[in-house]
Amino acid sequence: MRRSWCASLFALGLLQGPGLRLDYRVRVVAGTGPDLQVLAAGAVSGPEETRLRFGLRTDTATVEALLSLLPDGDTVNVTAEFFSRRRLGRSRRGLPLWEEDTYHRAARLAWGDTARILPFGPRHSALRLELVLTRKPAGGVTRPAEAVDRADSAIELTLEAVLRPRRVAVTLTLTRGDEVGLPRSYDLVPDAPSRTIALPLGPTTRTVEISLARPEPPLGERDRVLALDADAVCLRVLPSDVGEPARQVCGRLNNVAQRLGLPGGDVLVATFAWPGVR
Repeated sequence: MRRSWCASLFALGLLQGPGLRLDYRVRVVAGTGPDLQVLAAGAVSGPEETRLRFGLRTDTATVEALLSLLPDGDTVNVTAEFFSRRRLGRSRRGLPLWEEDTYHRAARLAWGDTARILPFGPRHSALRLELVLTRKPAGGVTRPAEAVDRADSAIELTLEAVLRPRRVAVTLTLTRGDEVGLPRSYDLVPDAPSRTIALPLGPTTRTVEISLARPEPPLGERDRVLALDADAVCLRVLPSDVGEPARQVCGRLNNVAQRLGLPGGDVLVATFAWPGVR
């Protein structure tokens, strides 16, 4: 099963220079002219190396894609990896039958036009995505942002900024039973040398060695190509206890607490987040 993009699949641009921020604006539309309907809309913004991952789902089909940009003067090379899943019918036992496909598309386009994507192929051209990319000075903003608004409950649109962090704000809290220490925040760089820290817990402190690393690449083709691990990191902790091996906890940059047991019954609570403006 193959899908086609219309002739004006993409028209994206990227101005090189420091301190720029990309804004992707996406609409899912049906019909034309006075009958045009906006079924869903959203936006993603981030530093100029930000890629866009989108998903479009209906009752009978799902399409996911990762868009990457490579500027070249007044034009831009756009590449995308697609994963589709479509319901074909039911088996003799009444179970749903699905057809899956993966495919790659690339285009060299001029800056300024609207990108039009036919996610379900030319046979379903009435439903399409429209995408516009703009850019503006960013100052020191490094954190990506996402927003989606659905007007039709039959359509589910997801938009995600894909950006591997250069720095991570890590907050660590040491706990022991019902006792909770004061949180400590650290600005860490993935794959940088480890550092020794002291975490307070009541009248005492505990010394550990910490470092930040990228997670292992996903094993599944879909997870790997869609870069589902882009905003994930792993905290490596080496207790000060002699002979104790290093321990590791991984998580996304979403401020969700991750717990890591340490020798002696202590628990280290870690959260990962995008750093503030520098």
